[in-house]
Amino acid sequence: MSNEPNAASRHEDGPRELLATVTALRRRARAARHAYWLPLLLFGLLMAAAAPLYVESQAPPAVRATIANPPLTGLGGDLLERSAALGWYWLVALIGGYLLSLAWYRWHARRVGVQTSTRAYLVAGIAGTLVALVLPLVLSFLLRNTATGVSEATRWLTSPLLGVAGRGMLPHLVIALGFAVLAHLERSRVLWAVVVVYAAALLLVNLYFHTADLGPGDVNRHTYMLAALLPAPILVAGGAVALLVTRNTAKRAE
Repeated sequence: MSNEPNAASRHEDGPRELLATVTALRRRARAARHAYWLPLLLFGLLMAAAAPLYVESQAPPAVRATIANPPLTGLGGDLLERSAALGWYWLVALIGGYLLSLAWYRWHARRVGVQTSTRAYLVAGIAGTLVALVLPLVLSFLLRNTATGVSEATRWLTSPLLGVAGRGMLPHLVIALGFAVLAHLERSRVLWAVVVVYAAALLLVNLYFHTADLGPGDVNRHTYMLAALLPAPILVAGGAVALLVTRNTAKRAE
């Protein structure tokens, strides 16, 4: 009779131990699957590397006429002096960055045995890049050729977007789109937090330019560079934090 309680206790502990083991394995698999820290660092560094192309040779006027550049330079910003070089840089950097991210995730999956499907992330990045290439041309066409009533009704959207495009910050929006898709795929609160902070920084920067009454002395050689560079530390810091969180989670799950 004295052994019956012990037998019942062992019988109850069995399912509990099994549940704890399954939970630990699931937590370990989720931690091993997360690999978004490298794309965050990659795009943050690509953004920082583009900074010299945003620097003007002299203080520009507050409002500059758009520069007639080839269509493929739409990513570079028609208000910028080096828009052609900047546009080609971002075309290569965005496509290359998304392809490198895909290769990284595949290598990471082979190493840890758990994979996050990143096809939607790649599609969003490439599609966003292609849209950003033609968007300035479409917006300019609409403003020039649309009936006055329709043009006034849509100016609240077309004008800010043209400002973003003119300052060469459409690539930043493409990067935000890609990371929003990746955060959904990874189901990561940390990555969503980075995306929200990054998007808020983009919004504040471009809202400032859209609403501020800038005079000739308010825009200097480094104004556009500082605006374009401001979101970069958010991605770099987010990548560093994500790496630490991923490693700590993996250790706790062991």
